[in-house]
Amino acid sequence: MFVQLHTRSAKQSLSGCQRHANEGRDIISMRRASLKISSIPHLMRQIRLFILSCLLVLTVVAIPTPGMGATLLALDNLVVDSQAEKIHLRFGLRLEQPEPVVAVLHEGVDLWLEGTARLISKRLFLPNRVLHEQSFEHVLEWNPLTQEYELTLPQKEHLVKAKELKDLIAAHWREVSLEMGEWSLLSPGQTYHMELVVSLDRRDIPVWMRRVLFFWSWEVMTPIRYELEFSVP
Repeated sequence: MFVQLHTRSAKQSLSGCQRHANEGRDIISMRRASLKISSIPHLMRQIRLFILSCLLVLTVVAIPTPGMGATLLALDNLVVDSQAEKIHLRFGLRLEQPEPVVAVLHEGVDLWLEGTARLISKRLFLPNRVLHEQSFEHVLEWNPLTQEYELTLPQKEHLVKAKELKDLIAAHWREVSLEMGEWSLLSPGQTYHMELVVSLDRRDIPVWMRRVLFFWSWEVMTPIRYELEFSVP
């Protein structure tokens, strides 16, 4: 009788040990599962931080040079006259704030001066009509090897250089002349409108970045508009 009770108690102890072992394994499995589950939010946080850091780096790289305002360039004269039976628009530009332009150029950024002139016939009861449109562009850059400022004039197909930016601007932006069509387009007594829009832009931005960050303005200077109304006697 004693042997049977002892055997039974041993079996009960053994089964109890197995039960505790199984419970221990269950606890370990649950802890491992909980660790796996708890690691998922941590992994998601790491992914979010990585994406955010990438966006911050992209933002720092992609943010354009702050706009310098419309006071960067100033207009000297805006004259319409006749030369060899052609309509000519003559004007001059000067830099009011050369220091910001120098700083941007020395960072390796090329600047494009772009202008568009339109000769418009003003009509009383009908929409105004554009008689002629002419555009021009100059490319301004800094050459660190020669320590010179360079201005490319695509329409004149040549490159001009100067050690000082103000000398380069004074020599080639002091008077700009655009041919605006035949003088015979104008009728005596008729009122005409000459419109000139000038902007300073940067062209070194990849096309893919312009498309992705379409909400950024890549203009160095806000476009400025000049208007002149005249009539032919």
